[in-house]
Amino acid sequence: MLDLTLAVLHHILVFGLVAMLAIERTLLKAPVIETRRLAGLDGGYGLTAVLVLAVGVARVIWGGKGWAFYEANPFFWAKVGFFAVIGLISILPTIAFIKWARATKANADWQPDATAVASARRWVGIELLLIIPLVACAAAMARWPF
Repeated sequence: MLDLTLAVLHHILVFGLVAMLAIERTLLKAPVIETRRLAGLDGGYGLTAVLVLAVGVARVIWGGKGWAFYEANPFFWAKVGFFAVIGLISILPTIAFIKWARATKANADWQPDATAVASARRWVGIELLLIIPLVACAAAMARWPF
């Protein structure tokens, strides 16, 4: 039962990550950028990513397949690699969102320039695209060895 609970929680958290990224990307299309909302949402995204990692580690340690399955599974390591790359990429928009929120706090009418918004939107889009191979690795991992 623990294995099932951890799997369900892991999946729900991953769906939450995808939803938050999609919302961030949508907010970055708006004519007026809600900088504080973006920063808050991105904070939730970061917290959720930490929870995904923690639950994933719990699945590896206490889940039904055991460490030996994951240790030898190339798709597990590829999935971990994609997760790490997505996490590293997410640093760039996060820094921008924090700076933007601070600037808005100092001046309520302040807005980031279009180039900065386009850059943040591009990075968030890349994060979303990288979720596709991450999910493909997760599916392959679960079925390994073929």
